Amino acid sequence: MQRAILSTLILGLVAGCAAEAEKESAKMSFACQVSKCDCASNFMTLFDSQPVQWKSDGTAYCPEDYHLRRLTPAPPKPM
Repeated sequence: MQRAILSTLILGLVAGCAAEAEKESAKMSFACQVSKCDCASNFMTLFDSQPVQWKSDGTAYCPEDYHLRRLTPAPPKPM
């Protein structure tokens, strides 16, 4: 019984982390419209990069095993 409860809690935590990573990826895909980005390798971040690819709706994405990385700082917020 305790294993079932523990397993349920762990699965819930993992699902929550995956949802948060998806939200962050969506934010970066829109941020790359106004800031310079590239696609960094998930394994060799410093040595391997690819150009950003674009969907028809204007959002950025990367090939499998790569993630979006912002190369320039975010533009300042207007006051």
